[in-house]
Amino acid sequence: MANSKYEYVKSFEVQDKIMLPTLIVVVIDGRNFGRFSEAHKFEKPRDRKALELMISCATVVMEEYADIIFSYGYSDEFSFVIKKESKFYQRRGSKILSLLVSFFTSVYTIKWKDFFPHQKLLYAPSFHAQIIRCPTLEVLQNYLAWRQNDCHLNNLYDTCFWKLVKSGKSESEAHGRLKIEEVVKYKENGDPIKRLRRKIMEVHSDNIAGKSFWNQHSSLLSELGRFEEDIHKIRPEYVESFLFEDKLMLSTWIVVRIDGCHFHRFSDIHKFKKPNDEEALKLMNSCAAAVLEEFQDVTFAYGVSDEFSFVLKKDSKFYERQPSGIVSSMVSFFSTMYISKWNEFFPETELKYPPSFDGRAVCYPSSEILRDYLSWRQVDCHINNQYNTCFWMLVNSRKTKPEAQNYLKGTQTQEKNDLLAQNGIDYNTLPDIFRRGSCIFWDKENKTLMEVNYSEDSRKKIVIEHCNIIDDDFWDSHPWILGDKLPLDCANTRAMKRTLGQLED
Repeated sequence: MANSKYEYVKSFEVQDKIMLPTLIVVVIDGRNFGRFSEAHKFEKPRDRKALELMISCATVVMEEYADIIFSYGYSDEFSFVIKKESKFYQRRGSKILSLLVSFFTSVYTIKWKDFFPHQKLLYAPSFHAQIIRCPTLEVLQNYLAWRQNDCHLNNLYDTCFWKLVKSGKSESEAHGRLKIEEVVKYKENGDPIKRLRRKIMEVHSDNIAGKSFWNQHSSLLSELGRFEEDIHKIRPEYVESFLFEDKLMLSTWIVVRIDGCHFHRFSDIHKFKKPNDEEALKLMNSCAAAVLEEFQDVTFAYGVSDEFSFVLKKDSKFYERQPSGIVSSMVSFFSTMYISKWNEFFPETELKYPPSFDGRAVCYPSSEILRDYLSWRQVDCHINNQYNTCFWMLVNSRKTKPEAQNYLKGTQTQEKNDLLAQNGIDYNTLPDIFRRGSCIFWDKENKTLMEVNYSEDSRKKIVIEHCNIIDDDFWDSHPWILGDKLPLDCANTRAMKRTLGQLED
């Protein structure tokens, strides 16, 4: 298929490949799970069913992704260790992180009823994730020791805390009673720095960072390596030094693009209509609208097929502009909404397996370039939809898929339109949702709307429209979306003064 003049925007996408032989650990952690556990009345200090659900999800993740060789989890957190020579998605950090957190979230949502059959999900669970790059096996060993020690400390504290609460103390009194001194940092000369924290105590359990546990498992030795020494002093600050993550550039538009993983197979198994399944598109739109309600920094979204781009405002401080937190939380929330809303749009179709999405965050320095990015995606929508409409028309007329591909090879826009016209199809009259994709944004005016979702706590409306966002008219009519008025003779947009139906390859 032909390219458009807007494809230059791809140069803003930073490659985040994790170089060999760095070990990759993906940490998935519950987002606002304190509130989630309260709302769903989890037992205190721990809920066995909730822990079993997390373990079950981690097991399914390891079954799905063979490159994960080890995992460790407690409470609402799980760490997944990927084998050191892995080529999983060519070691692109954002894709690894987003796929795992998306799949984990999907499995959690689907399996909820298996562990809590009498407890309805009151709202969508979601997780955030980050990647720890371990340059040596020693760093991995220290990381695992740190997480298990944290498990001991949190479990001990929570057990004491809830015993005190059940004995009649208030929560603030229980917190005050448990505050004691603990060494949490060391000076360069080795002297301890003390702060008021919960007490450290030794708990007798398997030591996942010890030689005796680690080195007796051949799979860990072959895929990750041997632990040569036991760890006698846990220093979280040593491991945390490897958690450093660049922040996205200030005063730039952040776009998080979410894309379905293996959705060709997913659409075939669930018998989506070809070339377009309107209910599947409406499901994606509904999930995207929910993202706007959940994440207030998202000011605009554009979607087509199994893809959605979410625009965060330029001054956003969401997750301190760290891409792992932004991407993982949004992908996770989108995934759980997709499953939660499935029956609304496909009441007669059983969800065969958990869907998953990948995502990445890209910065665009100006409104003009951001508009060119969105124009690129809408041009791509037109090109792909026109091609797919022709392709499936040929297949339905008894051509094989290879024959249809060869027939369309090298054809231009007008040739495709002529081919469709010969078969009684006027491309320009096809529904706009297919030809133009979907725009979702907060509306600030009272005017006739195509589709509206009302936010419970706001008078603003989330609007879903299928319109031309390449020309200036849309942006002139909705100046609040970008927060500024773009010049009508913008160098990158003034040449596009025609409708989507007239776009050329």
